[in-house]
Amino acid sequence: MREQQPVPSATRVFWCERVTYRTMEADEITEVSRHMALDPAEAIRFIRLNVRALAADLPPMERHRALSWVDGGGCVGAVGALHRGEPCGFSLSHRGAWIEWTIHPQPSFHVYGASDVAPMIGA
Repeated sequence: MREQQPVPSATRVFWCERVTYRTMEADEITEVSRHMALDPAEAIRFIRLNVRALAADLPPMERHRALSWVDGGGCVGAVGALHRGEPCGFSLSHRGAWIEWTIHPQPSFHVYGASDVAPMIGA
């Protein structure tokens, strides 16, 4: 009789990306950073930390909008979207540049005996 092999367990990972464009028209990408998070709270933390680091340099109206998202309902709604499997994001202007943060839930799998959870590309 053959011994049954364990079936890989399916879960989600959250692909976080920050794209900085040269101008407000989002015409030319000047910088891209990426981060993979294992849960919605960690994914949102990626955006919150980035936005907080920029907040002091923002004009008053943009700073208010940014901090309202970070400390208020914006990030709470984003966490809810991620739990539902929906993407979310935030964007703002900073020193003439346009910055966009996006988070996309991705199916992933855990292979027994492997130490990491790897995203399934193209799923």
